[in-house]
Amino acid sequence: MGIDQMKHTLILLGLLVLFIGKGDLSLAIAQSVPSTEAQQQFQSALEAFESNRYGEAYYGFLEVSDQKPLHQNTTASMMMAAKSLYRMGDYSSAITLLNDFIEQFPNSRYLDNAQDLIISSREQLDSIKREQEYIRLGLALPLTELSVTRSLFQGVQFAVDTYNQTSQRKVKILFRDTGMSSNSALVAVQSLTNENVSAIIGPLFSDQVDASASVTEPQQVVLMAPLATDTGITDGHQYVFQVNTTLPERGRAIARQAIDYLNLSQIGIVIEAQDDQSQEMMQGFVEELKAHGLVPHFVYEVQSMVDWARLPQLIPMDTLAGAEGIFFALNHTHETSASRRVQDAVNSVGQIGMRPFVLSSFPLKFLDLSRYGNTLSAYYVDAYYENERRLITQQFIHQFEEFYGGISPDQFAYVGYDVTEMLLQVLAMDGDLMDHLLNASLYDGVRMRIQFGEQRRNMGVYLFEHTPVGPQLIR
Repeated sequence: MGIDQMKHTLILLGLLVLFIGKGDLSLAIAQSVPSTEAQQQFQSALEAFESNRYGEAYYGFLEVSDQKPLHQNTTASMMMAAKSLYRMGDYSSAITLLNDFIEQFPNSRYLDNAQDLIISSREQLDSIKREQEYIRLGLALPLTELSVTRSLFQGVQFAVDTYNQTSQRKVKILFRDTGMSSNSALVAVQSLTNENVSAIIGPLFSDQVDASASVTEPQQVVLMAPLATDTGITDGHQYVFQVNTTLPERGRAIARQAIDYLNLSQIGIVIEAQDDQSQEMMQGFVEELKAHGLVPHFVYEVQSMVDWARLPQLIPMDTLAGAEGIFFALNHTHETSASRRVQDAVNSVGQIGMRPFVLSSFPLKFLDLSRYGNTLSAYYVDAYYENERRLITQQFIHQFEEFYGGISPDQFAYVGYDVTEMLLQVLAMDGDLMDHLLNASLYDGVRMRIQFGEQRRNMGVYLFEHTPVGPQLIR
């Protein structure tokens, strides 16, 4: 036996052992010896297969197996061609080829291998079918902000698990790390869109949301920003929705409540000079008044701390007396100082017998109105309803702690849950997700409300009355 023939024999025997340990040796011996060209093609196809070039391997093995008359490499080549298809993920074609193999060579000792590969291919097809039936929910959050991301993820996961327990069509979470830059967020969101997600919760930061929209908008994938606060991130975008209530939206919300619930029409506005956030809240408030055919009764910019206690001296008396309510547009991040400023203003007008409604876009936790009894009232809007005595909240806390082994939900876990629960309710509907989100009724969740207007910003807030015994939910 020559050296080339010995090499071929060793290759063939190695391949047969690859399949069943004991090759289809009796059949191979009965067949003719393949031509030198066929042997070379088989060897090239085998090298391509071992190098993971499965497409090249498939066509190489197929060409060898199609050569007539039958030869020692016919069945091995046909099996390897089917295996190449399997490795490429073309399971349907692999099954077709394997069925042809079984029909042509019913007595082959490769028969068990062919049947096993058919079973594996069918299992893969079933798995793909199940994957396609999933609602694929993307989650784009930064691992660098681990505590926030962990809490949000816990809320999202709990909402998904609860949904999957009762829904026929299941939800699968796909997570990607956005990092802290716009570029890393863009890569994460691009990866999720490549996975055919139905919607993405995240990113966290406004600049990352804006960058990610360049990917999600062309693909018509809804991007749900849970915490971003900038006012312009939805501008010019159809598929970006902002859950966190912006400062102008809070201004609009308290204006709506003052008009619709308190029936006020003459409302003054007091803002802090050279404060951007104060200006944004006033802007939303004025826009809502205009939408109702109203204008501010007055607008006064407080220039210094001492001026808060001198409003009757700074604003004309007849102007101040004509105000049914005063909207104090203050920076909410300074709760103590904001309450002190409003306290000084309320006391200054109270000393001259005026009792206008006090209006705010944020809680004034340290405002004391006890000296005025029932003659002066304060109202504010908030995006969150923090009342653990509510039945829905108690049930959520109990189930959440049971699910996570005693871990209690924090504010971010509540946000993750409510955002996901709302989104899943809408995803369960047939039709266009973006249209459904725009037209969905108010979602009243465990700790927050969500309803999007035409600008795709959340308008769902709570109206509270500030009382000596704590905030009282009005509507």
